Amino acid sequence: MVPECFSAYRRIMPRLEEVAEWTLLRKWALSEVYRATWKSGQTSIIKWAAQEMARESAIYRQLVIPMQIKAPCIFNLLELETDAVMIMEDVGRQNLEQQPLPYYFLEAARELARLRKVASANLGAQIPSETISSYTVSAANFITLLDDLLESPRLSKSCVLSRLRKTLPSHLEKLYRTLPLTLVHHDYHAKNLMIQGNGILPIDWSLAYLSPHLGDLHCLINETKAWSSVSQDDVLSAFLQEAGTELSMEQLNWQVKIGGVCWLVKTLRWLVYGGTDTIPGSDAWIADLLNDLEDLMKDLV
Repeated sequence: MVPECFSAYRRIMPRLEEVAEWTLLRKWALSEVYRATWKSGQTSIIKWAAQEMARESAIYRQLVIPMQIKAPCIFNLLELETDAVMIMEDVGRQNLEQQPLPYYFLEAARELARLRKVASANLGAQIPSETISSYTVSAANFITLLDDLLESPRLSKSCVLSRLRKTLPSHLEKLYRTLPLTLVHHDYHAKNLMIQGNGILPIDWSLAYLSPHLGDLHCLINETKAWSSVSQDDVLSAFLQEAGTELSMEQLNWQVKIGGVCWLVKTLRWLVYGGTDTIPGSDAWIADLLNDLEDLMKDLV
């Protein structure tokens, strides 16, 4: 039986009736993901999303596909006024959480470097300026997000956020002055890094946007610490080798710290202003994220 979330699409996507078996992979308030087994025996991933989670379909259409980013193929994509459905390539069943081998964490760092290079190279040539503008999170945007957090009832008295408000503007000014815009995945975690042979394929682009920051590498380093014995220096070295830049390890460490701060500010803003209603249990993440933010700030002046 076709799941209820797809009911509005049954007439305009008759292929949904051809699914022989639906296997639920994830169900949140605004998003459901299924592995669909067709009558032919082949499988696809079918995603339904509503409200802000539905933006993934637009991100694929406006950024990921035209920028030639390595990602699952989209077979069908339909967007209604408040929600969207995508029928996507089933890229496998093993992610980095399920197979946390050192090689794959290093390959994930290399893949991130390749992704950022491709995105930067194709951004101006393939993406209209109005699209770039609509997806760009600027330095001023991050300051606004931080100010929103300081005005929220839950975090208005946060000492770490107050200290960050004094130091972050100068770091953001340097970041945006010295590095080009590129594509930020913003959820570059082991669960979203699928293993394909010797390679890594990022999935779930619903939170992506344009910015120069390296929050994705910060997330990957944290995942590496949680799931493997690979050192942070090894992850950074793998990234640097593939990036092909003349950055020093000190410069890259600074970029990762600022990227981590940007990622934490944006994630906290989303959680405090409604994200905890979308993901069950995510309210408990806030204290840990603030602790991570304090750790990153120790070396930033």
